[in-house]
Amino acid sequence: MNRFISFLEEKFVPVAAKIGGQKHLVAIRDSFASLMPLILVGAFAVLINNVLFVPWSLLASYIGEESAFIVWTNTNLAPLFSLMESGTLSIIALGLAFSMGYNRAVNEGKDSLSTGLISVASFILLGALSRNNEVVAGHVTNFLGAQGIFIALLVGLLTPEIYFAIVKKDWVIKMPDSVPPAVSRGFSAVIPGFIAVFFWAVIGYILNVGAGMSIFTWFETNIAAGLSVLGQSIFSIVFISTLIPLLWFFGLHGANMLEAIMSPVYGTMGMENISKYINGIRAVGTGADELAVWVRGSWDAYVFMGGSGATLPLIVAILVFSKVKSQKEVAKLGLPPGIFMINEPVLFGIPIVLNPVYFIPFILVQPILTVVAFYATKIGFAGPIVNTVPWTTPPILNAFLATNGSWGAVGVSIINLLIAFAIYMPFVMIANRYEEQREKEEEKIA
Repeated sequence: MNRFISFLEEKFVPVAAKIGGQKHLVAIRDSFASLMPLILVGAFAVLINNVLFVPWSLLASYIGEESAFIVWTNTNLAPLFSLMESGTLSIIALGLAFSMGYNRAVNEGKDSLSTGLISVASFILLGALSRNNEVVAGHVTNFLGAQGIFIALLVGLLTPEIYFAIVKKDWVIKMPDSVPPAVSRGFSAVIPGFIAVFFWAVIGYILNVGAGMSIFTWFETNIAAGLSVLGQSIFSIVFISTLIPLLWFFGLHGANMLEAIMSPVYGTMGMENISKYINGIRAVGTGADELAVWVRGSWDAYVFMGGSGATLPLIVAILVFSKVKSQKEVAKLGLPPGIFMINEPVLFGIPIVLNPVYFIPFILVQPILTVVAFYATKIGFAGPIVNTVPWTTPPILNAFLATNGSWGAVGVSIINLLIAFAIYMPFVMIANRYEEQREKEEEKIA
């Protein structure tokens, strides 16, 4: 085991750290993180509606959708929260286009505001559709939300590169020193901005003339369906669930490092699930008119039980079975934050990081919980994730709210907690014997 860990530490960790620090992946991660105010505000608005006010709400399932309260709230209160959703989740791709350009410029020490605005301009023009020689700009409004995220990501990655390349060649308008800095920066951005926007205009023009569709429609027609199927592959999902704790074992924040992959793919599917659910879609599958089986929130609801590696059951196992005083003290301190999905005290206090005793359960527990939850959702035992709830929501409650009141989801959450407890328990016993053996060896030395 020690040889295997040493091998991974020598060969795997440097590569993983290098990938995790790659500037474009960092920009993707930071850009999605910067959208959290929009995502959470919109998510709370949708959650309130889905739990209390609309005919398909959790409350309506108990008191009846024809009840006077539901009829009144659906008429008078639900539209208010729907407006909030329209101003947040429905423009998430537009926000991502700006955030990507902004963050790339910050990391490169360039004009962040201009780069972000040029990225937005490029994103918007790609949605303009030419019909009978008339440009219909309003077409883009269909793709400002989750459906436009991948194009926003593409624009946000390429536009800054074009912009920076022109700036590097010093093709900029330079103003006298007496001109205010804000004005000077604006003029400096004109030529790089023009070339970047022109590049995307050519792309949009070619697709409009040649294919009669915008890049958004082309993407949906030719690529989106394939990505959806690939993203719902149990092998892809299990791989991510395995890689997160593997990175954490070596002290690398696995969830953060993989967020650059998880947010664009599974975060997008999660927001699409919310939209489809609001529009009455209930079937689960990989089709355009079906809810995704697995989304970003699925990890929070069923796998990250107390944090990466499902360490809340480990804390309980240590409190019940451990004879190692230091571990029990850490477990006591780690229990309150663990309930709210924060487990750094346990990861570094037990520690789990670089501890060969806990290597096997820490790496295996997430893939096992993932498989259980995936197939429970696929066969309809647990409801699909149709709400976004804060990641700090405790286990069980998270699953209940995220699925809009699925008791099957609650059952799966409880089952996964028990499975994780059963996986960790024998290794807590092993840790006891390991500690006893260590103490005996120290006594012999003394």
